[in-house]
Amino acid sequence: MEEKLSFPENVVYREEPEGGILFNVDTGEMRVVQDVAWGICHMIDSGSSRSRILRELRERYPEVDGLEGDLDSFLSELSETGMILQDG
Repeated sequence: MEEKLSFPENVVYREEPEGGILFNVDTGEMRVVQDVAWGICHMIDSGSSRSRILRELRERYPEVDGLEGDLDSFLSELSETGMILQDG
């Protein structure tokens, strides 16, 4: 079963010209994401699963080792701060 990722109802994701912003309306916490993190958040916002995001990263960056660990670390960080929901 694929792990489904989504933003909770209290988190607003907004794309900006140079990246994106995650904003928790309950806590006021804000996080600016750029580059690869922006791409990951964009894919989450589009309904992509963890495995699909990982496949996309491996296609875009075949020369980079450790993509899975980097992705999981980023997702854990977002999850721990309540910025995403992980189901599955």
